[in-house]
Amino acid sequence: MSEIAKSRIDPNLKRDAEAVLREIGMSPRAALEAFYAQIIKLRSLPFTPSQFPVLQEYGATMGQVEAAENEALAELRGELASGTAYVFKGKLRR
Repeated sequence: MSEIAKSRIDPNLKRDAEAVLREIGMSPRAALEAFYAQIIKLRSLPFTPSQFPVLQEYGATMGQVEAAENEALAELRGELASGTAYVFKGKLRR
């Protein structure tokens, strides 16, 4: 026997999530059942909500990310100035 679970969700979020689920071969129903099963098993959410989940995944702080970004941009500017990097002005093929 099954129950119907209704909830309002942002249509863009639903569309994007369902596209990912199609890519991985999982139905929305199976994903929700897996999510609910993990909530029951863990007695909590199966992840830590975060505005920047990748930061937690790698143990980085926002300051470290900004420093790495600034370092990469400085390196790129140096390569452009020295002529060892070039700006792509073509078109990418699909």
